[in-house]
Amino acid sequence: RMTEPLVFFDVDTQRDFMLPTGSLYVQGAEAIVPNLNKLMDYAQANGIPVLSSADAHAPDDPSFAQWPPHCVVGTPGHLRIAETLFPSAIIIANRPSRFNSPREWVGQFIIEKQEYDATTNVNFDAIVESLGRRRFVVFGVATEYCVRSTALGLRKRGMTVDVVADAIKEIKPEDGRQAIEEMLAAGVRLVKTTDICAPTGQ
Repeated sequence: RMTEPLVFFDVDTQRDFMLPTGSLYVQGAEAIVPNLNKLMDYAQANGIPVLSSADAHAPDDPSFAQWPPHCVVGTPGHLRIAETLFPSAIIIANRPSRFNSPREWVGQFIIEKQEYDATTNVNFDAIVESLGRRRFVVFGVATEYCVRSTALGLRKRGMTVDVVADAIKEIKPEDGRQAIEEMLAAGVRLVKTTDICAPTGQ
């Protein structure tokens, strides 16, 4: 049993990526929704804090040269799917001094970003410092973009990182496999939803 307390890291489970109607839909993403649901329920039941990264783009975001416009703030596609949204989530914008350390780390904290890597939010290091030593349990989409770069960003900071293999989805299978190799090489552990949500006290 790992001794470090857990923090869940839910990467970009927004409607534009997760739903077939989304503008940058990750093919087959709905297949992981039951596991996302289990993980979020488990976090809520056990008081595990959830950091949820969110693409938060302006209508003229430069990344739209490479990708179709997606997750534009104020559009339905920017919102999380129901399964990964707690009722009273706290939003931490990617602007200096938008973060006040909570009295206790419980509930959901949505970390807005404009890059693949959630650790690029200017408040990220303050968040991690406030959390203290924890094991990061990472899941969401897409494996070879935001999941990969966030997991690697956390490893660069010396964090213990588990990636939930049956709660992530890639855009292209080959790129997904390569991303997993890269994460493993960086010291990430691959786990399953049942490893994380195993009944305790046995």
